[in-house]
Amino acid sequence: MDGQAKINIQFMRAYSRQTSDVSFTRQKKGLPSELAGSVHMPLLGVLMAVFVIGGCYLYYVNRSAVQGYHLRTLEKEISTLKQENAELKISEADLRSLYRIEASGEELHMQKFDTVTYLEERTPASLATSDRPSQDQSLGGPVALK
Repeated sequence: MDGQAKINIQFMRAYSRQTSDVSFTRQKKGLPSELAGSVHMPLLGVLMAVFVIGGCYLYYVNRSAVQGYHLRTLEKEISTLKQENAELKISEADLRSLYRIEASGEELHMQKFDTVTYLEERTPASLATSDRPSQDQSLGGPVALK
């Protein structure tokens, strides 16, 4: 026999002795030589539970990160709108200023009056001579007679 073949045979014998020793030790302790299917099921159940819990954890972490990004986007939009609102208020104040109104009046060729004349409404004589004036008469509006 070849030297290499002898080494392979010796290795196989040594390996088979080791596995048989493990089997013998297990049998001596009262343990089955291989793991039974009943041992695999709880281990598989625990591994599945860890996998499912890990998946749920990743889902909720990702979800909260997306919500945080969306919240930051909305906060930026709010600050932009607040700044735009402040600029619009300044623009409104500028447009309502007396200087701006006078300048617009000149552009529209409006004239400024120095004296103001108010028109007064006169009541008919029959209403003025009634016994007691009603609330409407004092305001100068039409009055219903009794």
